[in-house]
Amino acid sequence: MKLLSLTTVIASVLTSVLARSSVHLVSNNEKTLSSTPEISLNAFSMFYSHMMDTASEHPALRLQNENSINSLKDTQDIASLLPKASNLFEKKVDGSMIVIVSGVESDMFDASFYVSDDKPEKYASLVEANVEDIIRNDEALTVSTYKHQEAIIKVGSNVISKITHDEQMHEQFKFDFSGFNVDLFNMENEADNKFITEIEIIRDLSQKNQDKIRIIEMDSLDLMGQAYGFESSKYREAQLIVKDLFEKIVIPNFQQSHSSVVSVFIMTPLSSTSKHKRGLPVEETCYKTYDACKNNTSNCSGNGQCAQIQENCYTCACKSSSYIGESCQYIDAVGDFQLLFWTSVLLVVITTSVVVCIYQSGNIVDGGIIMAQSLPKQD
Repeated sequence: MKLLSLTTVIASVLTSVLARSSVHLVSNNEKTLSSTPEISLNAFSMFYSHMMDTASEHPALRLQNENSINSLKDTQDIASLLPKASNLFEKKVDGSMIVIVSGVESDMFDASFYVSDDKPEKYASLVEANVEDIIRNDEALTVSTYKHQEAIIKVGSNVISKITHDEQMHEQFKFDFSGFNVDLFNMENEADNKFITEIEIIRDLSQKNQDKIRIIEMDSLDLMGQAYGFESSKYREAQLIVKDLFEKIVIPNFQQSHSSVVSVFIMTPLSSTSKHKRGLPVEETCYKTYDACKNNTSNCSGNGQCAQIQENCYTCACKSSSYIGESCQYIDAVGDFQLLFWTSVLLVVITTSVVVCIYQSGNIVDGGIIMAQSLPKQD
């Protein structure tokens, strides 16, 4: 029966999809965990509420179900990473920063723990809702937020300043990150433009240290992955620049501006569309017109159609992931092979389990032969 249990485990692994985000904590507390646990999104929500001293209002504490109890246990395990308040009336932190980065191909930092959810909008929603509750009780609180190419600094509900796109940002970007291959990036490309703008706005925001709460939602790295592919040199360079921005500007500036501070970096993986992206076509396969694309690719080999991916750039969009190549001229057999391979493995394990079970069921007294019961002798 042990093999039968193993079969169940293997089947579960083969049918499950790894969808989690890594969380990196930076605080005055240098404590680390002996392992890197994985918690639920609900447990993370409770952890964040505990960090912001709003845990008493968390709905999970009012629900006495199994999920809430398990989430509470997980929260208690990772709460030791937070700074300790010296008394009951003192807040744990006087400055908190949440950075949500979508489209991270590999961990930028060592994970403090993992959360079993990969949707950046879910993290943003729970953080924003929590902060709104805090602002209602403290209209003098300074909060800065960044998302969608705009940074906003508020005192309570009143906007005091904004940081938006500037025509000089490209030149400033090349100067600020001169140690990287910044010539890869072109402001005329939409993904590049958004990435450069995002980096420079966040860098500018990080120079302003009057905020008690900071929320940053970055999506340009995911856009770069979707546009060029996560294996492209441009995406790799972009991720290195983001890490450099965090390590040299964002983290130290915020940490130094508060006596007790926690910075939480949530790294969500590439979106499903990004994972299958092969990248933008190189210059010789990026056609200026629809007709040029159609004529030079034999109408995408009949396996797709020409589509505009950016200004003056048309390339083949294959009908399905089964076709790859500049003209959709190749059949991608990798997915079919993996399906066939793992199905074969599963069948072998199941067959072996059945044979072992049959053998063990026969390995009893009298050699496992079931004797027919004889009827009483009649005269």
